[in-house]
Amino acid sequence: MSAPPAGIPKLYFIAQGLHFAAGGLISVLFPWIIAQQLHETQARVGLSQFLATLPLMLLILLAGAVADGRDLRGYVARLQLTAALAPIALAMVIATGHLSFYSATICLVALNIVAAFIMPARDALLSHITPPHIGLSRTAAMAVAATFGGQLIGTTLAASASTIGPVPLLALQAILLATSGILSSRVPLISEDAFKDSTPTRVARLLHEMRDGVLTVVRSERLRTMILYLVLPGPLFNGMFLVGFPLMVRDVFHGDAPMLSIIISVFLVGLTASSFAMARLPVIEHQGRAMMLLSLNNVFVFTVVYFIHSFPIFVVLMFLWGLSAGASMAVNRGMVQAAAPPVYRARVLSVLQFSQVAGGPIGALLYGFMAQLVGIENALLMVPIATAILWTIFRLTTNLWHFKREEAIAATTAPITLD
Repeated sequence: MSAPPAGIPKLYFIAQGLHFAAGGLISVLFPWIIAQQLHETQARVGLSQFLATLPLMLLILLAGAVADGRDLRGYVARLQLTAALAPIALAMVIATGHLSFYSATICLVALNIVAAFIMPARDALLSHITPPHIGLSRTAAMAVAATFGGQLIGTTLAASASTIGPVPLLALQAILLATSGILSSRVPLISEDAFKDSTPTRVARLLHEMRDGVLTVVRSERLRTMILYLVLPGPLFNGMFLVGFPLMVRDVFHGDAPMLSIIISVFLVGLTASSFAMARLPVIEHQGRAMMLLSLNNVFVFTVVYFIHSFPIFVVLMFLWGLSAGASMAVNRGMVQAAAPPVYRARVLSVLQFSQVAGGPIGALLYGFMAQLVGIENALLMVPIATAILWTIFRLTTNLWHFKREEAIAATTAPITLD
């Protein structure tokens, strides 16, 4: 058995960053292809994102059950290499002149089917590379920072779609995913024997394992309350990202791929900056209170967006939204990682991820049809109204405001070192 690493291994975060750089590329390329290249209506832009994100919602819980009991390092690597085939297929469709609403959507559906299985396995692997003296709260914050730092790089690169076209960028996405897979297979573990006796769950047991993951969350007041607070407004925030941004660019600001890239990039700059800050700052004691206070920024940001239709102001507001979202994600991921029983960790994380992606398909349809009926500017007003109502209900009827960090897994405030 090799000696445990003194700090957090770089390879995990490099692989994470590359994986999400590929995700950042497609987050701009796909809506740009649908809205700008194919000139589809608002409703069909929403429909395309609904179909593309549906696999994440339908498969994420199954994926968590499949991941538990596996050698996560090799499993994640194989999935990332498989995911690289989807952008290659879309590039070939475009290069051969067969691009259509359906061909583009089918390729992204295929990519997200594989992505659904990657998500819980990759996050569960985090607990096997985290030295005890650092703690999961800090490594979760570092993982969020690597996630959105990678996405920022990808969305910045996607700004060139209008000039160089989508095919070279799709080829780059495939390279990033393949490289991420190779690095994931080499991530050093705290104990190299961690997966020695791994036994994948039998197919006949998968539904039972999925149920156990959901029941673990339902029976824990801490997990249940946190995840409900995340899942209920999910359609509004996911829909904004998937459909709201592309339609604001096309219908309000009359821009193209560079403008969409700028909006998503500044949002990710905010996410990344606050995630790095959360990783370096002392662990927050009143984590539930922080989670609720950070969510109030949604009310401020989207109220101003509704009344002021200026692209520079919109960019600033998206940066502020990213700041609060990144800090909130760092807090809630650390809380869930800490509260989840180790044997069910991948399944519990899949429930958290389900809460984050479940709103994608619903939100995409909601924004697409609402934008076609009342305009995208008016559709945005749903965010501050729903957030304020939800905040009030949870403050009055749950203990979320009083949740503190759990002493059993309290992280040290020692600085992080990268090996």
